[in-house]
Amino acid sequence: MYHLRHDAVFETDLSKAEAEAWRGLSPAARLSSRYREKFKALGYEFAASILDVLRCPACPSDAKPDPAKVALKRELTELMGEDEDGLAAIMEDFDL
Repeated sequence: MYHLRHDAVFETDLSKAEAEAWRGLSPAARLSSRYREKFKALGYEFAASILDVLRCPACPSDAKPDPAKVALKRELTELMGEDEDGLAAIMEDFDL
């Protein structure tokens, strides 16, 4: 979770200044279509939060997300709003 929130952006082709600026954006702004494309190029796909990962670079190409976990993460993301620390803690507690 820490890596996604603070470090992964530096693996994109954004300049260091752009990546630093990204870290200061609201959670919703960090997932604008521009940034989603930058992360997708690395192998990441997100739902409604940078912490709600649908695919990551380590996922096998034929992997399919578990529908029950996708639904649970979606609900937790909505419930927690922009409280990423709380969302990270809950997801960790439930091994999501």
